[in-house]
Amino acid sequence: MSSAGDSPFRQFVAAWEAATAVAAEWAEKTTEVTVESFRKLATDPAIRAVIATWRIGPVFSRDCACPCATAHPDDVGICDRRAVITRRFTDHLGDRVDMPLCAPCAVAQGVAEMRH
Repeated sequence: MSSAGDSPFRQFVAAWEAATAVAAEWAEKTTEVTVESFRKLATDPAIRAVIATWRIGPVFSRDCACPCATAHPDDVGICDRRAVITRRFTDHLGDRVDMPLCAPCAVAQGVAEMRH
Protein backbone atom coordinates (compact mmCIF):
# COMPACT_ATOMS: atom_id res chain seq x y z
CA MET A 1 0.00 0.00 0.00
CA SER A 2 1.42 3.42 -0.96
CA SER A 3 1.26 6.48 1.21
CA ALA A 4 0.02 9.90 0.07
CA GLY A 5 3.66 11.11 0.00
CA ASP A 6 4.47 8.67 -2.82
CA SER A 7 1.77 9.87 -5.22
CA PRO A 8 2.92 11.02 -8.67
CA PHE A 9 1.61 14.49 -7.95
CA ARG A 10 3.65 14.80 -4.74
CA GLN A 11 6.73 13.50 -6.55
CA PHE A 12 6.21 16.06 -9.31
CA VAL A 13 5.82 18.90 -6.78
CA ALA A 14 9.00 17.82 -4.97
CA ALA A 15 10.92 17.64 -8.25
CA TRP A 16 9.58 21.04 -9.32
CA GLU A 17 10.62 22.63 -6.01
CA ALA A 18 14.11 21.14 -6.31
CA ALA A 19 14.46 22.35 -9.91
CA THR A 20 13.32 25.90 -9.08
CA ALA A 21 15.74 26.05 -6.14
CA VAL A 22 18.62 25.02 -8.40
CA ALA A 23 17.56 27.50 -11.11
CA ALA A 24 17.31 30.34 -8.57
CA GLU A 25 20.76 29.52 -7.17
CA TRP A 26 22.20 29.40 -10.71
CA ALA A 27 20.64 32.77 -11.58
CA GLU A 28 21.99 34.36 -8.39
CA LYS A 29 25.53 33.05 -8.94
CA THR A 30 25.48 34.01 -12.63
CA THR A 31 24.38 37.53 -11.74
CA GLU A 32 27.11 37.90 -9.12
CA VAL A 33 29.81 36.72 -11.54
CA THR A 34 28.53 38.94 -14.35
CA VAL A 35 28.40 42.04 -12.16
CA GLU A 36 31.88 41.34 -10.80
CA SER A 37 33.22 40.87 -14.34
CA PHE A 38 31.73 44.15 -15.56
CA ARG A 39 33.16 45.97 -12.54
CA LYS A 40 36.61 44.59 -13.30
CA LEU A 41 36.28 45.54 -16.97
CA ALA A 42 35.06 49.03 -16.13
CA THR A 43 38.17 49.73 -14.07
CA ASP A 44 40.65 48.31 -16.59
CA PRO A 45 42.58 51.23 -18.19
CA ALA A 46 42.70 49.56 -21.63
CA ILE A 47 38.94 48.98 -21.66
CA ARG A 48 38.26 52.53 -20.45
CA ALA A 49 40.47 53.89 -23.24
CA VAL A 50 38.49 51.99 -25.88
CA ILE A 51 35.14 53.01 -24.39
CA ALA A 52 36.26 56.65 -24.34
CA THR A 53 36.64 56.53 -28.13
CA TRP A 54 33.06 55.35 -28.66
CA ARG A 55 30.38 57.99 -29.02
CA ILE A 56 28.08 56.29 -26.52
CA GLY A 57 30.82 55.21 -24.13
CA PRO A 58 31.16 58.38 -22.04
CA VAL A 59 27.40 58.50 -21.49
CA PHE A 60 27.55 55.64 -19.01
CA SER A 61 29.77 57.61 -16.67
CA ARG A 62 27.85 60.90 -16.81
CA ASP A 63 24.78 62.33 -15.23
CA CYS A 64 21.71 63.23 -17.23
CA ALA A 65 21.96 66.80 -18.57
CA CYS A 66 18.32 67.25 -19.49
CA PRO A 67 16.84 70.71 -18.84
CA CYS A 68 13.70 69.06 -17.47
CA ALA A 69 11.78 72.28 -16.75
CA THR A 70 11.88 73.31 -20.42
CA ALA A 71 12.32 70.00 -22.28
CA HIS A 72 9.38 68.21 -20.65
CA PRO A 73 7.64 70.60 -18.23
CA ASP A 74 4.70 68.27 -17.66
CA ASP A 75 7.04 65.58 -16.31
CA VAL A 76 9.47 67.48 -14.07
CA GLY A 77 10.89 65.28 -11.34
CA ILE A 78 11.08 62.00 -13.27
CA CYS A 79 14.83 62.26 -13.94
CA ASP A 80 16.90 59.43 -12.44
CA ARG A 81 20.20 61.23 -13.24
CA ARG A 82 21.84 58.15 -14.89
CA ALA A 83 22.47 58.92 -18.55
CA VAL A 84 21.88 55.99 -20.92
CA ILE A 85 21.77 57.70 -24.33
CA THR A 86 23.00 60.83 -26.05
CA ARG A 87 20.62 63.07 -27.95
CA ARG A 88 22.04 65.41 -30.58
CA PHE A 89 20.24 68.70 -31.04
CA THR A 90 20.90 72.24 -32.24
CA ASP A 91 21.26 74.78 -29.46
CA HIS A 92 20.11 78.40 -29.51
CA LEU A 93 23.43 79.45 -31.14
CA GLY A 94 22.99 76.98 -34.00
CA ASP A 95 25.70 74.59 -32.75
CA ARG A 96 25.20 70.82 -32.74
CA VAL A 97 25.34 69.59 -29.13
CA ASP A 98 25.25 66.09 -27.62
CA MET A 99 23.17 65.93 -24.45
CA PRO A 100 23.35 62.87 -22.18
CA LEU A 101 19.88 61.75 -21.12
CA CYS A 102 18.52 59.25 -18.63
CA ALA A 103 15.80 56.90 -19.90
CA PRO A 104 12.85 58.72 -18.24
CA CYS A 105 13.93 62.10 -19.65
CA ALA A 106 14.50 60.63 -23.13
CA VAL A 107 10.98 59.21 -23.15
CA ALA A 108 9.47 62.39 -21.72
CA GLN A 109 11.21 64.53 -24.36
CA GLY A 110 9.99 62.23 -27.12
CA VAL A 111 6.41 62.36 -25.85
CA ALA A 112 6.60 66.15 -25.45
CA GLU A 113 7.76 66.48 -29.06
CA MET A 114 5.01 64.18 -30.35
CA ARG A 115 2.41 66.65 -29.13
CA HIS A 116 3.81 69.38 -31.42
